[in-house]
Amino acid sequence: MADFKNELDGVVHSAAHLSKRHVHPKLLKMFEMGGMNAVFERAENQYLWDVDGNRYLDLLSGGGVYFAGRNNPMVHEYLKAVLDSKLPNLSIVNASLLGGMLAEKLLKLAGPHYGKVIFANTGTEATEVAIRFARYVTRRRRFLYLDKAFHGRTYAAISLCGDPHLREGQDPMMPTCTCIRPNDLKELRKELKYGDVAAVFVEPVQGMSCEVMSDEYMREVESLCEQYGTLFVADEVQTGLARTGSWFRSNAVGARPHIMTVSKTLSGGHMPVSAVLVSEEIYQKVYERFQSGPFYFSTFAENNLAMAAGIATLDFLEEMDAPAVAERLGNQLFAGLNELASRYDVIEKVVGKGLMAAVYFKDSAKPMLSAEQKMLNMADSAAFAAAVNVDMYKKHHILVQIPGVGVNAIKVLPPVTCTPEDITTFVNALDDILATYYQGRGPVRSLSEGVVGAAMKQARSLVPSQLLSGFGGDSEKKNL
Repeated sequence: MADFKNELDGVVHSAAHLSKRHVHPKLLKMFEMGGMNAVFERAENQYLWDVDGNRYLDLLSGGGVYFAGRNNPMVHEYLKAVLDSKLPNLSIVNASLLGGMLAEKLLKLAGPHYGKVIFANTGTEATEVAIRFARYVTRRRRFLYLDKAFHGRTYAAISLCGDPHLREGQDPMMPTCTCIRPNDLKELRKELKYGDVAAVFVEPVQGMSCEVMSDEYMREVESLCEQYGTLFVADEVQTGLARTGSWFRSNAVGARPHIMTVSKTLSGGHMPVSAVLVSEEIYQKVYERFQSGPFYFSTFAENNLAMAAGIATLDFLEEMDAPAVAERLGNQLFAGLNELASRYDVIEKVVGKGLMAAVYFKDSAKPMLSAEQKMLNMADSAAFAAAVNVDMYKKHHILVQIPGVGVNAIKVLPPVTCTPEDITTFVNALDDILATYYQGRGPVRSLSEGVVGAAMKQARSLVPSQLLSGFGGDSEKKNL
């Protein structure tokens, strides 16, 4: 044990080097070229600290999994209790001791429309379960999904993703998957009239684009699906469990999907876990025969630690009344971002709901800034957003992200543990960056500094030490 702790302490400084060698060097290279190469050694709630003691405001929350904060003490407490109890785990032939507890809590939050919970490990796997259930119940093959949708990265899931970059090189996709426009009831009705659609997949707020589905649209999807014998699947992997100001966005707008998928927040940031909530009617249709019991089975689903992490997360969120907190912080966030949009013509729109927001950019009417943007656009349509992303990280120590390939926007998924002061810090930081761009220190410089720095670092690694010593030794090497 002592040896492992020593090894753990040592790996903090070498983790990036090990990952470059063994895991995903291409991805790490992208971050390095943007100057985003801090080594984090500690995390708590909405903050990260690097080895130099600098504090970073984490508005990515691990892609949404740390909604309840990093290293949440309640999650730690529950996990330790399960480990210390030495409970049987994954015995297969017995009911999961903790699975029933978590399922009961989820069903209570989701409401009486849902009767059963099927556990899986990831949001993507939950999508796969929903696809299988829909095909089995309807005996149809066609699926409808929305433009800009994201439902995961496995084969069937990317067949329902509305981003062509995710499907590149994967053709042929799962057959008969049809993309339709978000919030377009006329197109939805047209496709459903053919009578061959197994399910319609909808994110109440899209995970990649942050576009919000209207209340009317969500309710009409339910009504039309009932009319044409199609299942309505709500992907609440990102929106579920209070992020948008309600436990589930579908419920808040008065819609009742046949199936609802949940993940990310449910994990507490520690254990892979997802849940597929299904109506009693759908469950009975899938498992109407005694032999149907093993229709779906996942080796690690319902493992004790995953269930404990989920239980702890829900207890924590209920105790703090997370929907109310998310709504309050979300109102502050959008008020601040919309105020910036009224002053900076480079902001095209601000979209999202609660603690889930994206700021989209467009070319400014200011000649100097516009010229730089056009230059950046020749290289990548999302280059301006990339510059903002880099400056948020380097200048203000705030983590945000670009929501998709070629998407000229920044997205934030703040944890519910954020304070009003954190929201103000983020808005003020974005204000400072945009003001700097308008004053002449443009986005080209922000991006080029990272690229040049990375190139110089690579050059140093390629020049033999003997050659460097011939030009003045260490003093010349520092000046390279």
